[in-house]
Amino acid sequence: MKKTLWTKNFTIITIGTIISCVGGVAMNLALGLVVFDNTSSALLTGLYQASIMIPSILLPILVAPYMDSHKRKPFIFGLDALMGSIYLLFAFYLMKHDFSYLLYMLFGFVTNGISSIYSTAYNAFYPDLISEGFMQKGYSVSSLIYPTVTVVTAPLSTMIYVQLGIPFLFCIVGGLLLLASAFESQIRIEEKQASAQKFNFKAYRHQISEGFSYMKQEKGLRNIYSYMAITNACGNGTELMTMTYFQTAPGLTTTMYALLTSAVTFGRMIGGFIHYAIKIPQPLRYPMTVFVYRIYQFIDGIVLFLPYPLMLALRALCGFLGVNSATLWETAVQSYLPTEMRARVNSLLNVAISLMVLIMQLIVGVLGEFLPYRLVAVFCAVFGFICIQLFVVRNRKDIEPLYANS
Repeated sequence: MKKTLWTKNFTIITIGTIISCVGGVAMNLALGLVVFDNTSSALLTGLYQASIMIPSILLPILVAPYMDSHKRKPFIFGLDALMGSIYLLFAFYLMKHDFSYLLYMLFGFVTNGISSIYSTAYNAFYPDLISEGFMQKGYSVSSLIYPTVTVVTAPLSTMIYVQLGIPFLFCIVGGLLLLASAFESQIRIEEKQASAQKFNFKAYRHQISEGFSYMKQEKGLRNIYSYMAITNACGNGTELMTMTYFQTAPGLTTTMYALLTSAVTFGRMIGGFIHYAIKIPQPLRYPMTVFVYRIYQFIDGIVLFLPYPLMLALRALCGFLGVNSATLWETAVQSYLPTEMRARVNSLLNVAISLMVLIMQLIVGVLGEFLPYRLVAVFCAVFGFICIQLFVVRNRKDIEPLYANS
């Protein structure tokens, strides 16, 4: 029988991911807007976004050992169902109550904590649903979902938020997450227990230490993970400054900001289709990745100083280039990691990203109170550019072999 990427399980996880991604994109855009609209403060918005990252610093490391020794599928559909229920309950509450900064922070704290557990399970489970020999194509499909969904969802969710209000948007998202859970529950896979040892506290501590020991031995992984944590933080800082700039600068609007977001994701969508169709030769993977990192940081530093049409064009270019480098490193890393270590090692990346994003949100939130938003965005881009040299270029001999295994 001829092997195919589009098995029943892969098709189901793709459909479920698309549905839950619609809800995620809608909420990521709307929550930042509603907090800034009601506080008019970059500092309070940055503090909100930083605070909700705290669970992501702790939870992945705590739950990853359990995931590496138990089935991951129940986490996937169970957590989507839980998130959907929470969104619906919060929507009904908001219909009768006004904005509360602390309540939104608590909501973000809880939902981001659940999302961090879901991401740890998903990243460990997803490679097992890809047929052997189709890893790059599988991750190309994954990379297409977010941009394709965002092109439609970002402007639509902004319109719903402006015209109908945040409670209505929460109802839609809650329903979508419950639907995604229903699809994901239909996945049929024989998950192997990574360890036959009965789960107890002693084994739990040992498994946590195993994850750290593995990363200590893998210098290439350690450096690429360090850079990914920093570049995600810089990107989040730039995004916060972009949002606040569009909310306050004359001639710019919330709708224009949503279209800018759509431009990035449109570029990612086109890049994802090309990456799905064309396999990048192994010798070109590392240099192409470094080239894209540099271009991305350069554009991030200058984009807010340009006319709006040029902003759209360059952000689309960033999306086009970025999705290809992201797919290359994701394929390389997930192919390299042994399945029994995948949740623990991926959790370390999630924790590093969350910690760096938290720190960066606080820094740019404070800087945004005293400096022009565009200048703070330049700071983020310059810092990210320096880190390319420190972590990726300087450690080429340790990182490049990862790309040879994908």
